[in-house]
Amino acid sequence: MDSQRPLLDQVFILRFWRESADASEDARWRVLVRNINTRRRDVVDDVQRAFAIVASNLNAAAGEHEGQKHLDIEPSKPEH
Repeated sequence: MDSQRPLLDQVFILRFWRESADASEDARWRVLVRNINTRRRDVVDDVQRAFAIVASNLNAAAGEHEGQKHLDIEPSKPEH
C-alpha cells in the first residue's frame, strides 16, 4: 500500500441485540451491519459473521485501491 495515497475511510455501523425464535430457545446475538460507503445493510445471526462481512468489505476496498492507476496529480494548495 502506498502511504502517500491512503484508502478512503470505510465506515460501518454495527447494531447488536439479543433475540430468540421462541421461549424454549436460548437468546442469541443478532447483528445489523450497515456499510455507510455502499449503503448496504445485512442482518446476520452471530457476531463472527458480522465481523466477517466487515473484513470482506475492507479487503475488497483495499483490492480496489491497489488496482487503481496512480495518477501524478499534485495536491491542491490552500487558498489564503
